[in-house]
Amino acid sequence: MAESWYSCRWALLVLITPSLAAGIISSERESGGWALLLATPLSVRRIVWGKLLSVILPLLLVLCATLPGYVVMVYIEPGMRFQVERVVICLAVTAAFCMLLSAAVGSLFRRTAPATAAAFTVLLAVCAGPLLVWLGRDTPFGHDTVQLALIVNPVAAALSVIRAPGFQDYDLIPGNWWFLGLSSVASFIVLVVQTRRISRPQ
Repeated sequence: MAESWYSCRWALLVLITPSLAAGIISSERESGGWALLLATPLSVRRIVWGKLLSVILPLLLVLCATLPGYVVMVYIEPGMRFQVERVVICLAVTAAFCMLLSAAVGSLFRRTAPATAAAFTVLLAVCAGPLLVWLGRDTPFGHDTVQLALIVNPVAAALSVIRAPGFQDYDLIPGNWWFLGLSSVASFIVLVVQTRRISRPQ
């Protein structure tokens, strides 16, 4: 039950976040609104923060909507408290990662449609690709190879925390948090650099 609950939340994040974040810069460039934004007294940093805030708030609503279910789980089975806390952290880190990665990828495009498609592709490669290696566990892939592949996958990390069948033998935390954290920082740097680049006078 816990596995399906978390999988639904993960799928929701992966489906919603690129559609919200990938176009925060590309949509403005496509519509011509970027030049108008630059003409305002706002700095580029504040513009980017405002755009990110428009994504953060809906994601917070999605995350907060999941909390009652986890509270009920802990109430029914108090022994699951530690596991639930780690799963909630996984969700929060995944949300930040998906948002920043989608925004960074989207900032590289002038039009919203290819920006969103590219963000979806990259996220699916990160979140679903390693599961193909997991499907080949034991044959042809060994335990270490599968663990190395799953370390980048946020849903696999959460499933390993709750000891879901097929994932209980893999120790993915805190390695997955380190990967997502560093990737989020790198994505933020790409977003800032790209935004400053397109903000220069042509």
